[in-house]
Amino acid sequence: MFTSNNKKTFNHVGALGLLLAATSAPAQATQIKVSMTVDNSYALFFGTETAATNFVGTDPDWPTTETYNFNLPSDHYIYVVTASDVSVAQGFLAQFENLDAGYKFYSNDPQWQVMATGLGPNAPPYSGSASDLALLSQEILDANAGGNPSNGWVGLTAGPANGAPPWGLRPDIDAAAHWVWYSSNGDPDPTTPGFDHKEWLVFRIALASTPVPEPGTLALLGLALAGLGATRRRSRHGSH
Repeated sequence: MFTSNNKKTFNHVGALGLLLAATSAPAQATQIKVSMTVDNSYALFFGTETAATNFVGTDPDWPTTETYNFNLPSDHYIYVVTASDVSVAQGFLAQFENLDAGYKFYSNDPQWQVMATGLGPNAPPYSGSASDLALLSQEILDANAGGNPSNGWVGLTAGPANGAPPWGLRPDIDAAAHWVWYSSNGDPDPTTPGFDHKEWLVFRIALASTPVPEPGTLALLGLALAGLGATRRRSRHGSH
């Protein structure tokens, strides 16, 4: 039989458990919607931390915005292979929607990683063929080990927001999204001018990494923990 104090402790623990479950429990698979473009071209894949396993789509022309819908296992990564024509400008612009959880994240989310293969902007793996999946998987392994021109996976560098020249407003992508690229030479905006930043490049993000908890969620978790600690202190004092 619970005493009054024990009931309070149980209620706080139960509430905290529900909160943690709501913020951290992964689903088996998540519905993802992507709207994206790359100057000049890209291929979209997903896979594990060590291998590309699934090809989603590709496009060779930045003035169009493509939309994809697919189910992504909760422990998987999104991979975007990109290349430019090393002329005028280059960039990756996108928004990603987690349809199950109801949130968006963008190409400029700081949790993205990027790596440079140094293999040249020609003929990157842009299909779901066994050879392309194997090539991309090998480059993923090389980046994981730090054995590539970017010395592993590094942070991306954000350029201007959607709507900026020379591209103008790309449809079906929010204004909050920014064009991004890898800066091989310290350029604070590697999206212009045209330059070979040790392409082709690969961007990746883990589904489990997103989103960064909102301040309100963190505050709620902090209040729950503080309440639990206060109840435990009252319980200890009441036992004397």
